[in-house]
Amino acid sequence: MYMFIGGRLRMGNRHLNLFYPQWQGGGYELLGGAMELKECYLGDHDFIEIEVLDEDSCPIENGIIGYCSIVNQLKAAWSVIIREEPDTIFTVGGGCDAEIPTVSYLNHKLKGDLAVIWFDAHGDLNTPESSVSKKFHGMPLRALLGDGDAQIIKGVHTPLACSQLIMVGQRSLDEPEQQYIRDNSIEVFTVEKIQESIEPLIDAIGRISRNVYVHIDLDVLDTSEFPFVMVPEPNGLKTQTLSAALKKINGNFNIKGMSLLECMASGKSSSKLLKEIVELGIALESK
Repeated sequence: MYMFIGGRLRMGNRHLNLFYPQWQGGGYELLGGAMELKECYLGDHDFIEIEVLDEDSCPIENGIIGYCSIVNQLKAAWSVIIREEPDTIFTVGGGCDAEIPTVSYLNHKLKGDLAVIWFDAHGDLNTPESSVSKKFHGMPLRALLGDGDAQIIKGVHTPLACSQLIMVGQRSLDEPEQQYIRDNSIEVFTVEKIQESIEPLIDAIGRISRNVYVHIDLDVLDTSEFPFVMVPEPNGLKTQTLSAALKKINGNFNIKGMSLLECMASGKSSSKLLKEIVELGIALESK
């Protein structure tokens, strides 16, 4: 269920570049977007690729579209990660549900000493019961927190605590997600707050941990600057703001993992921000 892209030589830090184009949780278009990222930005970098089914047929099981394929692909990703035993991980996808094996592995490895920064226009906090769409890319964060389908969360050996989580840029939250955030006092930084100053975010991260995982769903961005996303929402972060935030986080903390997710094909137009994200993710190998 996996294959090597290029050869790898490990020295010091054990790093994993993971190409995981899982699309069933959000839509078939995510596969095309992931393949374009691979072709245009990953270049000669060494990645392990998780093979995903290329069949546009996703029946609903257990309240999740494409359930069987998703579970099998998650198992394949978990198998690769456990075998590689990385200290740092850079994941390129694919939908947000590709985060489950990587974040849960790192949280387990670090015994919960990890701050998770969730750059995303959406909450990803639904369960199969609360989700209207039944699309799994709206559920991975809740699964990482230990709630959801029993078969999927079985692989989340050390669930996140809500106190480890900082959400950034959310602009479209379902009512059950809003209630969950309120009930669990999860810290949320609005677009307006981040555009005004990055420093409060840096301070908030510092109160949690020196170790950081950075989740990047590209729909966190303003669609006027980056429209190539599956579920666009208006009034997002400026690309310059996200770039500055990533540099600030990298300069102040130990990034243990990060992701680049939810991209749709753009016709191969070049993006400075995407190049920066890939370079930062690849550079985790030297941390």
